[in-house]
Amino acid sequence: MKKVLGAPLTVVLILAMVAACGKMPDERLMEKGKKFEAKGKFVEAAASYEKLAKLYSKSPFAPEALYRAGVVYANALQKFPEAISEFKKVVQKYPESKSAAPSQFMIGFIYANSISDTAKAREAYTTFLKKYPDHELVSSVKWELAHLGKNINQIPELKNIENSSDKEKVKVER
Repeated sequence: MKKVLGAPLTVVLILAMVAACGKMPDERLMEKGKKFEAKGKFVEAAASYEKLAKLYSKSPFAPEALYRAGVVYANALQKFPEAISEFKKVVQKYPESKSAAPSQFMIGFIYANSISDTAKAREAYTTFLKKYPDHELVSSVKWELAHLGKNINQIPELKNIENSSDKEKVKVER
């Protein structure tokens, strides 16, 4: 009789302790990662996000944590292979999450604009269009595909922006 009552009592005590602490550990790790990110501690932020995804893979925060780790690797740390790896985890492990389509886009974007591997970029963008044909990023993917491998000076829309910013600099300098 004691053993039967002991297990439920233990569960109740654990739940009470967790409730007393407030947030669940996965949510605390997400907040910790965001705080590190806000303070410019990007290595720590990525580690926190990755820890969350590893320890709590079934957490609703896991897909976003991997996506955020990818963004940190790509933008702040300029570690493009690591970024692609994190984005691929999102797409493979959480294909139905809201982070999956942006992750697939980022894979193509990094290959195209940071690594200059147009074949892999084209493959990633084509996969995006097949998997997410109605996503809001479709027009961006199509634009990227249309301009894949081109220098900024070969893209009229961007050349005009570049020229207009040069003209603004001349006006300011005078």
